[in-house]
Amino acid sequence: MPAFGQASETDRSRKDVIFVKKGIRLLLIAGALLSLVLIAGALLSLVVFAAWDSESSASSEPAASEPSSATHSLASASSANNSEPQGLSVSGEGRASAAPDVAVLGLGVSAKAPTVGAANGQAQQAMSALLDSLKANGVQEKDIQTLSFSIYPEYDYSSQEPILTGYRVSHMLQVKVRDIDKAGEVIDDAVQAGGDLLQVQSISLTIDDTTALRSQARQKAVADAQAKAEELATLAGVTLGKPTYITESISTPYTQPYLFADRAAPTTAGGETAISPGELEVVVNVQMSYAIE
Repeated sequence: MPAFGQASETDRSRKDVIFVKKGIRLLLIAGALLSLVLIAGALLSLVVFAAWDSESSASSEPAASEPSSATHSLASASSANNSEPQGLSVSGEGRASAAPDVAVLGLGVSAKAPTVGAANGQAQQAMSALLDSLKANGVQEKDIQTLSFSIYPEYDYSSQEPILTGYRVSHMLQVKVRDIDKAGEVIDDAVQAGGDLLQVQSISLTIDDTTALRSQARQKAVADAQAKAEELATLAGVTLGKPTYITESISTPYTQPYLFADRAAPTTAGGETAISPGELEVVVNVQMSYAIE
């Protein structure tokens, strides 16, 4: 009997433990469900508040949104209009020519000596004589500009080891001769002044003031464009309106510098330097657009 009683007590204890464990599990499950309910409620509240705030903003600012859309539409329309050609567009060209009145000379001196000082002394002495010659021929100081000044050693590379042969000093000028008929005389006197140290590198011709030529060429270019536009309008059976757009480009006359490979100026049989000015041309191109009525 005592053994049976002890077994009964053990069964009861096991049942109590099982009951307690079940109770704890139920409490945990209930707590989890309650947490889920609370989270769902909070999310629902946020959604409702956001929807209410959006409707409130939309209803309070109707005037601000409508002009923005209208502005965007106008900007799009304007952009489309600008990107598409309107009316009738033509090009015109006008030309006007005249003899050049300015000669631009590239000349100077170059000296070589065993030392830098000796080479520089020779170069400066020749340059001083050259400047005096230019001024004596009426060339103004504002028309004499230094283009370059250099000092460098020269070597003989004919043997395995380079051999220093001396130093060269070069001083080059850009000179504008505004009396183009005297350009040849200016060069001849420069040769006499600079002697063997003189270098003439280039000669180019230009027109000092092209205002009148530009005006003549512009009138011809506009007349050319107008004639083309009228002809196209007649052929297309439309009425030509007023110009709505005009632009121009101008080509200024300037001869490419003539470079002398041997650094000597061209001379005639009599020994005088020959300068043939010829003519230079100003070219004006216009682009014009017309309305069609």
